[in-house]
Amino acid sequence: MKNFSILGFGHIGRVHQQAIEEAENAQLISIIDFNLPEDLSVKGYSTLEGFLIEDQETDVVVIATPNGLHREHAIRCLKAGKNVLIEKPIALTVEDTVEILRVAEEKKLRVFTSMQLRFSPVVQYVKNLIDNNCLGKIFMVNINCYWNRNKNYYKLREWHGSHEMDGGVLFTQFSHFIDIMNFWFDEVKCTASKSYNFTHEQITDFDDSGCINFTANDAIGNMIYTTSVFNKNFESNITIISEKGTIKIGDQYLNQMIYSDLKNVCCSQKISTEQKNFHSNLVTEISDAMLFNNESLLDGKNALNLVKFITDANFMASNNNKEITRTTDNYEISHA
Repeated sequence: MKNFSILGFGHIGRVHQQAIEEAENAQLISIIDFNLPEDLSVKGYSTLEGFLIEDQETDVVVIATPNGLHREHAIRCLKAGKNVLIEKPIALTVEDTVEILRVAEEKKLRVFTSMQLRFSPVVQYVKNLIDNNCLGKIFMVNINCYWNRNKNYYKLREWHGSHEMDGGVLFTQFSHFIDIMNFWFDEVKCTASKSYNFTHEQITDFDDSGCINFTANDAIGNMIYTTSVFNKNFESNITIISEKGTIKIGDQYLNQMIYSDLKNVCCSQKISTEQKNFHSNLVTEISDAMLFNNESLLDGKNALNLVKFITDANFMASNNNKEITRTTDNYEISHA
């Protein structure tokens, strides 16, 4: 049984609370937030400083604060001797990500990231197909994300919509879909990016839509994303076109098999699941990794390429939407 504490008790903090309570090998022992509810069933701290001075029991601190504070809060917890689970994104820059991982390595502690869609049975099914070469040569991967984030959404939390605290829709809304590319493929690189602002010019510091070209191993890739869909989220999906089959998965949580036409593998719609929240799988994975000192799908080093990809995509798009080359490959970190 591992002890968890949550830093930041907004919407996503409450999601992590439920996940910890559902997991059999974890327990929630405290919550840190400047605005604590009165009906807490666990110990509450109004400041991170107070928690770090007093707490002697926490194994993992869940960092569920605004994106722009992840680096600061993670490093403070690591330096105080706490392992951390950082809500996506791990950080908003490659430099900050590398610093978090470096401090963890120096302190001999662990960093985990909230990449829970890796536990979708549909996502794992496709991962197995790729790993076992069931698809043969993969030609093309297409990602489509058609979402709505209206003015009311950005009014709910003052940090949403700012470059400094939010970071943009690729970090806040669509990073999971890019992460799945890094989960499925060994090398994923952004090659070109353009972005547009259709409905958020007076609302956010960044564009709301875009198109990205990328490579995934030897396959070509394309991602179309937007938060300007009228009225509501409409769809999210990933399609693979390959030598030995065509497969499409979808839903906001990538938990649905849309279609599968494979040469040598039988697959039915039964692979789909009604489960949408995989945070409890995430907590179980982290507790097991801590208990048995195992490597984990959620290890922080696995999020570095995600931050590289989004950083390159945003950089390319911001430079007059010209196709230019920028690489972050010079950022390296060793791992014990």
